[in-house]
Amino acid sequence: MSTTANRPHRNQEPEPVRPWLARLFRRPTPVTTPHTVEGERVLRLTQDLTAALSEVAQWKQHADSYDQERERAVEALAERTRERDGAYGERAQLLAWITALHPATSVITQSPDVDEDGWQLLYLVAGGWQMSWHIHPRDADLFRHVTVVDVTDPQAQWDGHGTVQKYERIHNHVRLLALDELGADGSSTVVTAEVRSA
Repeated sequence: MSTTANRPHRNQEPEPVRPWLARLFRRPTPVTTPHTVEGERVLRLTQDLTAALSEVAQWKQHADSYDQERERAVEALAERTRERDGAYGERAQLLAWITALHPATSVITQSPDVDEDGWQLLYLVAGGWQMSWHIHPRDADLFRHVTVVDVTDPQAQWDGHGTVQKYERIHNHVRLLALDELGADGSSTVVTAEVRSA
């Protein structure tokens, strides 16, 4: 056999690599942690949970702040209610005193325009003008000396005055009862109705 017979021709295919020889030239594959779908899902759930917990903490802070503001508002409302009731209580005391001074022109009746039971309507005529006030049930005992009449009684018929008009009537009546005049020495002299009538 000649040497040319053993040499491959240029167009001749190379012989296939034998399996045992291929193992010698195989490249090692890098060792990495496989990126599984389950791992991605756990990571995403962890991130979502962290974000949700952060949002819950923010909303809880808002809720706590709202609760504190609501408590302050409730306390402020209770304080204003006490102040209002105190003012109405003092007004009732003064009205009871005034009606004791003017028994002939004072009457009290059930209030037809308040739905709650026990409210009364006080009518007082002073200086020829009618004035009226609602009386709270808690203050009813202060007016036991006032004549009680039916809502149809002529003395218990509202003449249409409003709050501003009532204040004007009170002011005018006060001016009639106490005329403030400057004397020669600059002092104020008060003339009452009793002195004028005497």
